[in-house]
Amino acid sequence: MLIPENMSKDKDFDINDCSFAIGLESEVIERVRKGDITRLMMDIGEDNQNFLLENVDGHLILITEETPTTYHGCYLYNNGEFPYVIKRSLQFLVLWNGNDKCLVRILGINIEPGKRFHYKGAGESMVEDPNGDSCVWQVQFDILPILADAKTYLMRWNPSISSLTEKDYETWVENMQNGMFFTNWSIREWEEARRGDCFYMMRVGDDKAGIVFNGQFISDPYPDEDWNGSTKRRMYVDMVCTNPVKPGEVPLLSLNTLQKTIPGFNWAEGHSGVLLPDEVVDELAILCKEE
Repeated sequence: MLIPENMSKDKDFDINDCSFAIGLESEVIERVRKGDITRLMMDIGEDNQNFLLENVDGHLILITEETPTTYHGCYLYNNGEFPYVIKRSLQFLVLWNGNDKCLVRILGINIEPGKRFHYKGAGESMVEDPNGDSCVWQVQFDILPILADAKTYLMRWNPSISSLTEKDYETWVENMQNGMFFTNWSIREWEEARRGDCFYMMRVGDDKAGIVFNGQFISDPYPDEDWNGSTKRRMYVDMVCTNPVKPGEVPLLSLNTLQKTIPGFNWAEGHSGVLLPDEVVDELAILCKEE
């Protein structure tokens, strides 16, 4: 459950600060890549609980069910209260089997109480009791693979005509959880898009134009009614959004910066959901790192 040295870094973040590696069968890893598995069990033990948990004040016993759906955590003498919180810095997991590695983003955590009982000591049977001093919990992690061959799209937002208002954006940023918020968006070039692809959101049409957040698609494209009320149908994707610019501020990656640094692409005009050429993606990644 510890991070191998050769996996200590990936791209622009230090994995030791925000993730840890777990060993799985390659078949399971491939099912995660394909989207067949979207919830993953984490087996907490002495070797990894410091990576995963914070504010732990007591002893933790685990009863593990079959991977990769859930784990059950039993915390002693906690009067039925969930005793710890998942680290906010834990954003990614590395699934690995030899040379087969897959980085996944943690989208959410579902915690449900199970049965309560009185703890009678190690090896003793558990007898259910609604007033027991201990509790068994089910915890599930929703995950999204970060694909090695992911495409990157440029989405566009014009606050003067969009259904998303400036106030909506402020609310999204104010209510982020674990550095993320979720929404959906129309996508013009949808034919090759898929769950796990990446995007940048480009604000246009005013003096705050530039990249305002980025993230990943968490669904394949799907049809729905037009956001502006017309009778035409549009294609949409659901998205997880990260690294937002503070409301009211000019982005570091402003329109002027993009036009000056990567002049071969039309940043100011175009549809929402444009597939970016590989060379533009590479230049944009370098620029993001510098800024």
